[in-house]
Amino acid sequence: MELKDRVVLVTGAGRGIGRAIALAFAREGAHLGLMGRTKKSLAEAEQEIRALGGRGVVLPGDVSDEGTVSRCVIACEQELGPVDVLVNNAGIFASGPIDSFDTLVFDRLIAVNLRGPFLMTRAVLPGMKSRRFGHIVNIASTAAKRGFANGAPYCASKFGLAGLSEATLCEARPFDVRVSTVFPSTVLTDLSRSAGIAAKDPARTIHPEDIAEAVVALVKLHGRAMPTSIEIWQTNP
Repeated sequence: MELKDRVVLVTGAGRGIGRAIALAFAREGAHLGLMGRTKKSLAEAEQEIRALGGRGVVLPGDVSDEGTVSRCVIACEQELGPVDVLVNNAGIFASGPIDSFDTLVFDRLIAVNLRGPFLMTRAVLPGMKSRRFGHIVNIASTAAKRGFANGAPYCASKFGLAGLSEATLCEARPFDVRVSTVFPSTVLTDLSRSAGIAAKDPARTIHPEDIAEAVVALVKLHGRAMPTSIEIWQTNP
């Protein structure tokens, strides 16, 4: 896909992986819809995009809220045009023994990590199908393939996202709409640092820019070819 002047909507775009993805698309000449919960971070990302010569629109909102998702997608399309690429990146992390895990935290994990991508996809897919053009990229995790101790609720949300992505692919493919899932291992972000899961040596941890480069490469692939998934690990464990 040629990315110049394409409209890319990224969730969780204010920081970390989402911000890196947004900036990577901006460098390719795309226009960005920036959705996230923190308006200040989104505004800072929008300024960086403008400095690169691109256009961005700030879309503050919670991906798990149905009305908010609808309003944000409409606002993005009114400002920039139909969404060509959706990157479902917004996500949260929590861990703990399943036999004492808080129900409210579990519900929030599912709401952001699974319900959010469902709502976002449902909002943009009809337009992509009618235009017979588009690409949806879901940022999952290697935790969507392999469970780990104290990670049951988080893994459940990401396993669910992988299933949602695969089923969406089956529905979208006849309309020439592509769906890809990215499975990163631990990435050096504020979230991974606060959770204590990032390697102390930055050289031994994947950086957000690495994921961004991979996502852009997937989307730029010729439309006749659909990359269904990519799993990304750090080189040195």
